[in-house]
Amino acid sequence: MLFAILILYAAIVLLPACVYAFSKRHSAKASSSSDLEKPISAMAQSSSAPAVSLPAFLDRGVPGQNKSPSALSETDVFSLYDHATGEKLSVPASRLLPAAIACEMDLSAPKEALKAQAVACYTLFSRKRAAGEVIECDSSRWLVWVPEEAMQTRWGEDFESNLEILKTAANEVAGELLQWEGQPILAAYFAISSGSTETAAAVWGTDLPYLQAAASPGDLFSSGYASTVTLTPQEFKEAASSYFTEVSLDFSGPEEQWLTELTYTPSGYVSSAHLGGKTVTGTDLRSAFSLRSACFQVEKTEEGFCFTVHGWGHGVGMSQAGAMFLAKRGESYRDILSYYYPGTTLTFQKTDARPAADTE
Repeated sequence: MLFAILILYAAIVLLPACVYAFSKRHSAKASSSSDLEKPISAMAQSSSAPAVSLPAFLDRGVPGQNKSPSALSETDVFSLYDHATGEKLSVPASRLLPAAIACEMDLSAPKEALKAQAVACYTLFSRKRAAGEVIECDSSRWLVWVPEEAMQTRWGEDFESNLEILKTAANEVAGELLQWEGQPILAAYFAISSGSTETAAAVWGTDLPYLQAAASPGDLFSSGYASTVTLTPQEFKEAASSYFTEVSLDFSGPEEQWLTELTYTPSGYVSSAHLGGKTVTGTDLRSAFSLRSACFQVEKTEEGFCFTVHGWGHGVGMSQAGAMFLAKRGESYRDILSYYYPGTTLTFQKTDARPAADTE
């Protein structure tokens, strides 16, 4: 009798625990399986948020999931012109993409951000190739392309591990590119935004539906987000006159009137201003005074002119700092790309086998 009571007691106490453990295990298993397909919105949402629909270019699943990246990228060749050496190079994507990522992003960036950068680079290179253009680079300044020998010189004993990071990121997205109406997009990118990206129309005068302003608040926490440039009146005049050679600037009046009437775009970048009596664009002012960004304010001081600048780069397309911020919050490279290039289609491009002759 006592033995039966003990068995009944054990069943009452342990059965709920066993059922709970089984249920939790089953739930976790189902959750991990569904997470492979569940999209993450471009700006991270809480786990309690309602489900969101897949971005347009994800409706057909993960692009290129059955491809052989290394075999494909070896036959995918691009023509480069290296200003450092004066040579024309033929470089396969298997070597170009890792080098391009190294030139553009810190290797400490999350892998998903590196992959987003690889797709953006490949898209831009493919657009140039389709137009019959040679990709310009400067290996001495690590612009677009750099040979592995230069990487080894800079990285020393970390060369092999760093190269593996680059190759892994590039291979995982090999052959993937962004398209608009069946053509590779102008996949513009830059370092840090003002807190919002800028429209292509505001910077280059051409409106592109996939290059519109997008909030990028994570950029505000990036090192290099804020900078200052101080110029004496003489330096100010010399810089302005050297850049604006096709117009006659008048600096005869009070210094406070040399640069006035600054107007701003909704994203916070200078749209236009009066400089020496002439109307100029914020983009030109950025170039003339060597500012990191066209998002700036200027103050007349006793020393001259003080520019307070926010962001780094032209501001159009994908913010690299923003991509890293989103990746750290758990977003995939596909989410990052769909956020900064809305409405585009992520596709897998099959390429014809071509010999990678004359590679550097």
